[in-house]
Amino acid sequence: MGFLDKLFGKKQEVSPGGSAIYRYAPPEQKGFQPPETSNLYMAEIEAHFEKIFPGRGSFVNHELISELVHIDLHIMRPTPQADYYVVYTTGMSDLPMTLPDDIPPETRKNLERLELYMLLPSNWNVGDGQLTNRDMPSSSYWPLGLMKFLARFPHQFHTWLGWGHTIPNGPDYAPLDDSVGFGGAVLSTLSVVGPLETKDGSRINFCLLIPAYKEEIEYKLKYGMEELDKRYSAQKLPVVLDPSRPNYCADFKEVLDS
Repeated sequence: MGFLDKLFGKKQEVSPGGSAIYRYAPPEQKGFQPPETSNLYMAEIEAHFEKIFPGRGSFVNHELISELVHIDLHIMRPTPQADYYVVYTTGMSDLPMTLPDDIPPETRKNLERLELYMLLPSNWNVGDGQLTNRDMPSSSYWPLGLMKFLARFPHQFHTWLGWGHTIPNGPDYAPLDDSVGFGGAVLSTLSVVGPLETKDGSRINFCLLIPAYKEEIEYKLKYGMEELDKRYSAQKLPVVLDPSRPNYCADFKEVLDS
């Protein structure tokens, strides 16, 4: 069961908390579509992350076959002072996302380009730069695969992602992997990576990808992202992925999006 199982019908609804809910039909099959451009902002994004997370060695997992956009994963190694991996995408921002028509032009320019990042524990198996889902156990690969899937998603489905968006893993919030209980993902800005103003005048935003439990996503749909962020902050959500962290909305039982 995959991410798209819950996203059929491309229509917009509104949750009780005021969140837009989009459902998508599978994209029209047009045959293989190679990227029109590649690595447009890679050097600037790399410099941006080097400034925020200095003194780390790094390597890139280059995508071998790309459709629409070329998504690479950049992996910055742990340091004694900051004992975690920084993993971020490039290529998602090569193309502007498709924003709703009701977003005004002056706002649209600030929202249409995005990249994702995660912080992984220093003992995580991140591969060696040649990783694929066949080269690694799924218990190690799933957060990397999730990043790549979501980085391409808005270009495949002519939509957009940004702060506060939630993505369920199917109608039953199936676990992202058999090794974890997370049933989807939340995009947040709880960490330290601010936007990048590029040399050509574009703006690239960066969202922290947080694997989330079903109840956390449903809580956000009911009360909004600001309230979920309050719960995360109050209970000290670890910014570095903890695959066994508690469910911070375990007390929320109402089913909103069936």
